[in-house]
Amino acid sequence: MSAPPRLARVARARIGGTWVADAVLQLTRTGVTPVRPGSAAAATGAERQLPRHELTLLPPITDAHVHLGLSDAAEPTPTAFARVLDLGWTPAALPGLIEAVAAAHPALEIRFAGPFHAAPGGYPSDRPWAAPGTVAELADAAGAARSIRAQAAAGASVIKVMLNSDDGPVPDDALLAAIVAETHGAGLPLAAHVQGAGQAERALTAGVDILAHTPWTERLSDELVRAAAGRQTWISTLAMHGRDGDETAFARATDNLARFAAAGGAVLYGSDLGNGITRLDLDAHELAALRQAGVEGTALVDALLAPPRGAPHPVALRPGGPTISALPAEVDGDDAVIAALHHARPMRITDLEASA
Repeated sequence: MSAPPRLARVARARIGGTWVADAVLQLTRTGVTPVRPGSAAAATGAERQLPRHELTLLPPITDAHVHLGLSDAAEPTPTAFARVLDLGWTPAALPGLIEAVAAAHPALEIRFAGPFHAAPGGYPSDRPWAAPGTVAELADAAGAARSIRAQAAAGASVIKVMLNSDDGPVPDDALLAAIVAETHGAGLPLAAHVQGAGQAERALTAGVDILAHTPWTERLSDELVRAAAGRQTWISTLAMHGRDGDETAFARATDNLARFAAAGGAVLYGSDLGNGITRLDLDAHELAALRQAGVEGTALVDALLAPPRGAPHPVALRPGGPTISALPAEVDGDDAVIAALHHARPMRITDLEASA
């Protein structure tokens, strides 16, 4: 006989963009799903007369662009985040770093990309903050295949390539095509740092799935923005330009993101944690910049909750299971979520079950 479904009942939940009141949820290895009335699981819930948790549950609030190795994330300070995506660090150091951050934040899901993949001598290989091994300098397609396969085997959720022609050499078209093909062959999305004239267009043409930053070094054409909106996810990172005092870059990035979002492009919240800010928590400046770009209301909540297009479920989960975000029970609707973000806290779904 199969085990009964693992269920929990909460005041409200936002699942798949839909709000459900007095929600009965089935707890699974990869998250939560609503229990449909009349289903076997619903009958089980009725039989158990499940107690209700006075909480509003959301998918994990996410910072989709962090560098844990350049941050204070291993400090046990409160955070609204239930999930982060580390977009570049030394593969040999990542397991210990993730363990330290997880010890400080037991309900934080940590995904990672591994190293920055770059052309020999490419950015950021010359930066003092880039520890040895942080940059995988790729001379050819064979080297790209070895590195990408190693990251996939280590549990990476995404691969990152550097297309920064302002600060050094970049992979040529043939090597970029090989990187895209190898990444997709591993079942992973490819994220690119694009900087310099023409690099955003190169990324789109090559099949890059995610831009790690909103492009800021040039105003993209409306045609290019519309094409990107149908095929890519962009991570915001607008506030980093304010931290740098670069008003021109901020204005250009905000304009590009506003047109991308208006065209239906998928936008994710990302702070570039480690670049000018070190505390693992929501950045009020990034939230304000997203609103300035027209990403407001439901679109802003989606930007905080949605994983990148093509991102797989994590290969391995800690014993606590996948994470969710909890808010007070009176939070009802997307506008209320935004107003109450400072009350958000991460939870593991097994913690929810244990307190039933």
